[in-house]
Amino acid sequence: MNHPNLMPRLTAMPINRRRCLGLLAGLMPATALPGCALVNTESPYWATVGAIGGVTHSSPVSRAQADALPYASILASFDDSPIAFMVLGDISQAGVAYYYSQGRQVLGLRGPFVVHTVGVPGDLSHTSWEGAEPPDLRQLVGKEWQRRIDIQSAALYQIPVRGRFFADGRETITILERSYDLEVIREEVEMRGEKPYTNRYWIDPVTGFCWKSHQHIHGRAAGLNIEVTKPAG
Repeated sequence: MNHPNLMPRLTAMPINRRRCLGLLAGLMPATALPGCALVNTESPYWATVGAIGGVTHSSPVSRAQADALPYASILASFDDSPIAFMVLGDISQAGVAYYYSQGRQVLGLRGPFVVHTVGVPGDLSHTSWEGAEPPDLRQLVGKEWQRRIDIQSAALYQIPVRGRFFADGRETITILERSYDLEVIREEVEMRGEKPYTNRYWIDPVTGFCWKSHQHIHGRAAGLNIEVTKPAG
């Protein structure tokens, strides 16, 4: 399996990692996230992630705690599974943002789309799409878009995944006590050899930023819920 760079490249932050680690340790106890330990590193970054604490069926962090961290972050969970708090650790040259959990699982996001995973069932090894950039979801409504994916563990490569996008109205959602009035876009997806499935994205109607999604990394996987607790930048 080709893993992303697991030694994050981060620019200078308002507080250093030592102070951040101390803050996190004071906020929450460290507990274990079920899943594979994928890397073995003693970097300060991994120490910080390891101190972020519990994975629960309710939120493992508060709004104040997420805001206090100098890193972008998300909440992520597969359907009917505990919620994991994940921290942005790296942005690749291709623009993929890699988020890391306490259990050293990894989600790679390109815009709103999950394009790479490490340490989850049926890992998504690679995603390629039509054009140099993933399209703006607002411009996809009423259209069809195709990407291709690799699932290395199943020896599946360059499998076409075709999505058709529809506007599903507006909805007000709350993420860690903060409310957003968002446009909902539904994607009806077909993947060769699998049953059709549905993805949904909650986006800012002005900027196109995706605050929440429920998407399948591929047709063999359960739905994955992602909420942005602190955006990058």
